[in-house]
Amino acid sequence: MIKHCTKPVRTLLAALLSTLLMASGACAGPVDQARLYLRGSAEVPVNLPKAFALFSTAAKAGDAQAAYYLGVMYRSGMGVTANAKSAAHWLTFAANHQMPAAMFALARLYLSGEGVKRDELVARRWIEKAADLEYPDAVMAMAIGLRDGSMGFERNEALYETQMRFAQRAFERHTSGM
Repeated sequence: MIKHCTKPVRTLLAALLSTLLMASGACAGPVDQARLYLRGSAEVPVNLPKAFALFSTAAKAGDAQAAYYLGVMYRSGMGVTANAKSAAHWLTFAANHQMPAAMFALARLYLSGEGVKRDELVARRWIEKAADLEYPDAVMAMAIGLRDGSMGFERNEALYETQMRFAQRAFERHTSGM
């Protein structure tokens, strides 16, 4: 039946079906729903205020992934007024719950001094923790820090070479879906 409908009608039906599935709880959960509103799809348009509300509720209930997304939204002002202190708060929560993307984002805040007191040593620790969890951007940042003597790292050419090989493997694993 849907096959014989016009494209606008198919789009409307798909959006209604998606809304019904969300309302019935057929989706995996509020974080998945929020991500759908954050990114949008052919069936569901971007709705940043709705994404923010869902992430906020889930983060306050202790969901580390929601806290990470909430921190990113506060950091970039997506659907909410940009607030570096709130970003740091939620990214810290997520980082303390072993989310490497949050660790790296928090390290960047410490390097820039946005929302937190600038501290290269704390930034370095978060970069190292995320790199230990094979987060590709952190592995690369650590290599660059070792090469340049930046981001709280002392210049070390031998470690830089080793870290670059590790970074290459991390990026390959990340892009291959592992």
